[in-house]
Amino acid sequence: MKRLLTIALVALLALVAFAAGFAAGKGPRLMTMLLTGGGAADPAWQRLESVQAFDQLMGSVDDVRNMVLAEAESEREVVQGMRWILRNIAETTDIAADANPLRPDFVRMDTTVRKIGGDNADGEYHVATIDGRHDYRITGNRGSVRYFSLNVNAGRGMTRRRMAAFLNDRTIEFDEQGNFTLLLSQERPQADGQWVQIPEDASIVMLRQYVADRDREELVSISIGPLGEAPPLPDTRDTDVADAMTAMNYAFVTLASLHKLVLPQAWERPNEFFSTDSDSLGGSISTPDNLYMIGSFEVARDQALIIEVQPPQTRYWNIALETHWHETVEHLYRPTSRTLEDVTAEADGKVRFVIAHRDPGVPNWLDPMGNERGFMTLRWLDARDATVPTPVITRVPLAELSDALALAQLESAGSP
Repeated sequence: MKRLLTIALVALLALVAFAAGFAAGKGPRLMTMLLTGGGAADPAWQRLESVQAFDQLMGSVDDVRNMVLAEAESEREVVQGMRWILRNIAETTDIAADANPLRPDFVRMDTTVRKIGGDNADGEYHVATIDGRHDYRITGNRGSVRYFSLNVNAGRGMTRRRMAAFLNDRTIEFDEQGNFTLLLSQERPQADGQWVQIPEDASIVMLRQYVADRDREELVSISIGPLGEAPPLPDTRDTDVADAMTAMNYAFVTLASLHKLVLPQAWERPNEFFSTDSDSLGGSISTPDNLYMIGSFEVARDQALIIEVQPPQTRYWNIALETHWHETVEHLYRPTSRTLEDVTAEADGKVRFVIAHRDPGVPNWLDPMGNERGFMTLRWLDARDATVPTPVITRVPLAELSDALALAQLESAGSP
């Protein structure tokens, strides 16, 4: 009887300890330890390539977690950073770890809530993983979006990716209904469609769409599959899973490092724009059709930034705000980005944006969503070689915003 009481008491104490740990945020780890038993693994399993690739991925996740803690300047940035890591894992799992190049499919990189990697908040991005040793057919319809393009990237493992082929809506061949067929292969195939030559190490196809007015424009419809007889699907293999995890690791690290790799001088000199193009940014993550202007902003809660731009004549352009981690926040519900269809221009064609932490009641307001620092990007489509004036940025006290805007309008009009 005493033994039963002792066992019951120990079990009760363990339950209390577990409950206390769960309340303190340690419950999941305690539960894992109890369920797994902490048993030792067979040493042979540690030598599997997939296990080693998984360990390397977890090392990268831990390194990025430490980077967030080291770079963050506020509790907000730490919290956003933790969520950003989870979204990065989710995205790279979708586009890389779960990819099947023998039966590819276009997978959406972003979602209605996940917008990371310095992407266009007013754009859509899809990726299909391929293997240049195989042939593919892409079919689709152009829809009515303002712009779309397809680029084939090459490279495997942890090597830097490069753009191997590029087409946009002005070089793709359409029929009268807007349908198109693309054939991807190393050698020209005997099949109907527009041939796109790819290298042996081709690894992904990216679809990029820019939307100026979501209420009126129809997205591209697209699908991809093997050209000819589909290759057989092998059983789950150690090397295949390892390769997928390595590709995921590469994508994860690339997305996590953009704020260091893309125009690092922009962070050193806030409230200033820097012009660049796909050659400087790396062709695999940008489109050669754009002239980009990228900068970082710093604006306190009692301040406002006035950004004066002179847009070129182009079929599409937009501006988007991002966090320090290159994440667009609440783009569906707050004005964190604007396209040329969503701005009010002055008589001379200039557009003045205002970044402020609360709605100042003026046109072209951009909401930083409580972030006192972050990134801002202008995309000028079809303007890569155009001469576009660098935007002028003025930081003013929020209480003086109206006077500053009135003075800017007078100066623009040439009034004394």
